[in-house]
Amino acid sequence: MAVPAADLLSIQQAQDLLHDVESARVQELTKNLAPIKESAMGSLRVIEGLANDMEHEKIKFEGVEHRFKSVAENARNTIVSTLRREASTELSLPQSANDAKKFKERFEAMMNRFSEVSGSHNKVINVFMKKHANKMNNEFAALKKRLDETKKIMANFEQERLPIVKCSGILNTASQKAASIRSSEASVQNIEKEIMGIGNELEGLKSELGALEASAEFEQAVAISQKADEAERQVEQIHAQLTDLFSRVSRAFTKYSYGLTKETEARLQMMSDEPWRMLYESDISSYSSLLIEIHKSIDSGTIQLKDSDKILNYLDTILKSLPELRGRVQALKVEADCLRQGDAGMVSTAKELKEKIIQHEEELAKKRQSLEMQKRQIAEKTGELNALLKQASEILADLSGKKYSLEY
Repeated sequence: MAVPAADLLSIQQAQDLLHDVESARVQELTKNLAPIKESAMGSLRVIEGLANDMEHEKIKFEGVEHRFKSVAENARNTIVSTLRREASTELSLPQSANDAKKFKERFEAMMNRFSEVSGSHNKVINVFMKKHANKMNNEFAALKKRLDETKKIMANFEQERLPIVKCSGILNTASQKAASIRSSEASVQNIEKEIMGIGNELEGLKSELGALEASAEFEQAVAISQKADEAERQVEQIHAQLTDLFSRVSRAFTKYSYGLTKETEARLQMMSDEPWRMLYESDISSYSSLLIEIHKSIDSGTIQLKDSDKILNYLDTILKSLPELRGRVQALKVEADCLRQGDAGMVSTAKELKEKIIQHEEELAKKRQSLEMQKRQIAEKTGELNALLKQASEILADLSGKKYSLEY
């Protein structure tokens, strides 16, 4: 890998350098394991030859009970099969740290199976295959020695590799953090653009509102709008007044509401819930007639109520005030509608502009808050990343014998 003359490395270049360092360590490891492999393969060839000899050799069973013959034959077949299978084990020299681990594990697994078969059939081997036992045990001992050497070499390799593993983890974390910082920086740019756009829109809205409020027509429109507001307020007062009056006779409606037509029930329901609605109908005679009928029922005793005199007085008040209230409400409604038309919508336009200004200001505040939070996070991540890169550069210096400065 080509290293910049200024000894300034990106995270990727540092990872490449670390890979080169590990590759050199693996090559050294392979060099140390090569003679062990050759020796082990020599022992395995001898063991394979012993397996072939055992398979073809006729076992002598003089003076042995018949039942032991089959045991011995089965044991020999198992031993021969295991020795032949394990002797074919391929111990490939490592090309990577992971390969080195596999080399040791394969060697260990092979030796474990040799130990198992020789241990479980030890008596059969010593009694019926005595001439092969010493040779086999010698090769097992030689392999065991080579395995011990392998373990020692691998232990040293793993120990020396620890800084590489640690540095690799640090660089991976640094790479992820750098990607996160770049993403946050892109987000900051987008938020800044949004803030600029909202700010421009806000200035436009304020300018439009200022021009509207500065016009001579607007002052007149405000005065008209205030009159319309007052007319509508009076309408609401009449609504409340009528609702209060009808609430005082609701018990009479309940007593009267048995066995009535659907139309009459609907009128009673409206007078109980929203009595002011009748004020906007073209003809309220049906409601007046119904109120008179209820009045007669109470007066005649058909409807029995506590404080019936008070109820009758309230009904009289309602019947007397309905025409006047209806006339006032409709007149006020017409007045308010005319006034609303008279202000040419300027006041409502100004209201909408103010609402938009408030929305933009709130959105602008949120965006600025988000921007500050993103910037704080970037600053925190940058500090963490610089600490990681410093740590990684120190490990690289120890591994390579040369100082480097890491950047992202």
